[in-house]
Amino acid sequence: MGELSAIQDFMAIALQKPRTLLEEGEISARTPAMIAGNERLSPVEQLDIYREQYWLRHVGALEEDYRTLAYVLGEDGFRALCEAYLAACPPDSFTLRDLGARLPGFLRTWRDDALVHDLASYEWAFVEAFDAPSAPPLDTAAIASASEEDWARARLELAPMLQRVRVRFPVDELRAAVQRGESPERPAPKDLCLCVWRGPDAMKYLDVEQGAFALLERLARGEALSSACEAVASEDPGVGDKVGGWFQQWAALGWIAKVSF
Repeated sequence: MGELSAIQDFMAIALQKPRTLLEEGEISARTPAMIAGNERLSPVEQLDIYREQYWLRHVGALEEDYRTLAYVLGEDGFRALCEAYLAACPPDSFTLRDLGARLPGFLRTWRDDALVHDLASYEWAFVEAFDAPSAPPLDTAAIASASEEDWARARLELAPMLQRVRVRFPVDELRAAVQRGESPERPAPKDLCLCVWRGPDAMKYLDVEQGAFALLERLARGEALSSACEAVASEDPGVGDKVGGWFQQWAALGWIAKVSF
């Protein structure tokens, strides 16, 4: 086990090198003990091919999840981000799906740029929404028969696929433009409350009112509907007249998984 562990440690170090191993003297010297090479490639040259494949695969996976972020940073900037991120947060999952999970948090320490931070959070919301489990159909009969007293103590369980992101830039428009193959300019700041979810046939997103977003956040934390509405209404007195319409919209969009009375 000790020898196997030493080989695994060596391979992990070698593969995670962002640049060619041909200039790594210590690695070059140790490689023949683990890799034979062939008539065309020396042991370190063969290992360097594996290293390059490691980086192509991992950078490609990150770019697939963060396509708009890659566009904004540019090829060199995104590669630099990937190198710094993978060095600080090496893969710890058997699936590449989880590779970019820590990138939004890492970016806040790597670069002071609100647009970049918002983009990462927004694009990862699509990954989370896409993979989230589906909720069972809402029991509309139980909702229709509920009394006022029932609604006073009601708690809403939001669908796992619903992701919520507060941003300071219109990253929804920026991402949509990049998805269409356009070359948009850096947008001006604009505060938005964005919801991302998995629709029946495609991923969806919607800019919602601040009051609606604040209510969703409270409901997601398990607050009763009545107390959540009161808290939000204390900040925006007009919320009370809108809750009914919001509830109908959320139910129609599949955002509400369950109502408990």
